[in-house]
Amino acid sequence: MGLSFRKFVKFTSLVALGTTIGISAATFAAPKSGDNAAIYQQLFVFADALAHIEENYIEEVDSDELLNSALNGVLQALDPHSHYSLPETFVKQQKKSRREYGGLGIEVSMEDGFILIGHANRQGPAARAGLVAGDLITHVENISIKDKVLDKAVEKMRGLAGDPITITVKSVGRLPRDIVIIREVIQGRAVRNRIFEGVGYIYLETFNNANVARDMEEAIDILEKEHGGKLPGLVFDLRGNGGGLLTQSVDVSSLFLDGGEVLSVRGRDADDNDRYHAKRGERLKGVPVVVLISGTSASASEIVAGALQDRGRALIIGTQSFGKGSVQSVYPLRGGEDGALRLTTNRYFTPSGRSIQGLGITPDVWIESFPDDGKKRLSIRESSLPNSLDAIILKTEGEKIKAKNIKHEYRPKDYPKDQDYQLRRAVEILKSKDFDQKLKHAFDK
Repeated sequence: MGLSFRKFVKFTSLVALGTTIGISAATFAAPKSGDNAAIYQQLFVFADALAHIEENYIEEVDSDELLNSALNGVLQALDPHSHYSLPETFVKQQKKSRREYGGLGIEVSMEDGFILIGHANRQGPAARAGLVAGDLITHVENISIKDKVLDKAVEKMRGLAGDPITITVKSVGRLPRDIVIIREVIQGRAVRNRIFEGVGYIYLETFNNANVARDMEEAIDILEKEHGGKLPGLVFDLRGNGGGLLTQSVDVSSLFLDGGEVLSVRGRDADDNDRYHAKRGERLKGVPVVVLISGTSASASEIVAGALQDRGRALIIGTQSFGKGSVQSVYPLRGGEDGALRLTTNRYFTPSGRSIQGLGITPDVWIESFPDDGKKRLSIRESSLPNSLDAIILKTEGEKIKAKNIKHEYRPKDYPKDQDYQLRRAVEILKSKDFDQKLKHAFDK
């Protein structure tokens, strides 16, 4: 930071006396009350202590690292989700949240030693060049990728946006052909879809993507096309989904709801309170839905599960969700040049007024992914994190009793380990003749 702690002590002392040292008086004004004076005095103590550390600690210290750690210590004393990011970290976080990379816009696997295209993003360069799911890529820049490791084969296709790449493609009923594609910055698709046991299945990895709802709708289109019409049912898998953008949780909920409240947000002041509603025009009207959740389903995924549960739109299956019922806002410092603060600014509530903070969503049908072997399994949830915000006591006690008393179903001990028992049971429940009755019973509780 280019400022020794000793100089910082002097600087802080001058600030405490009301001297602005060329800095805006709006930024550092003289203390107007005893409380403010006490705060400035504590800043002086803080700076003095850091100066002693810099000069007298047994080993040389990194001043920048100490100050950054001190700032994060302040923020993490508030709650586990508030923190400070260095400028370079903030840039990386922004890129990661967008999941951007330079590529062709395809999702692939290996088949017969070649790259099999499983999905081509509609807006991606590969799709515009005519590539579709089912095509095989046999060569990259005239070099065969036969029997290469998938990661190595895919790596050859990545590069700088704007650079061309030549690939050899083999399609059903056509001779192999060379195609030149210009690489673009691609926003990864967080959605996976397939027809499973005669019903639709969609897995959503994250809400941390501005196109989640669009990709969800595209997945529904693909499933309906594969099925040949309206789906008889849908399993919406949110297990392991750690959340993301609040706006996307509302837009995704709109695919299942015809208007109405999705969540309410309450902050420090009344002006911070707000309600979010689904858009009219439900995409999956009349389609039976189950939502799979787990102990690592958090934040935005809990918003969606809670909204569909409260509105009687879906049966929630799995285990208690994580319980992160708070919203964070990012405040770039000097436009991001000095990094950014991520601060908890709101709590959110389901349509019926339930606070998820520290509690989570209780499934209507509790199904564990492991056998009942008598072993106690340690699970990390929001309420177990240091300095976690307290739960709002509205329906908390009743919800705790409900979570405690609900019957737990376990995976049979002889069930194949490589098969997904929770998914299998979710499909069985979805296809059961009394599904509507189960859903009504859950909603009436």
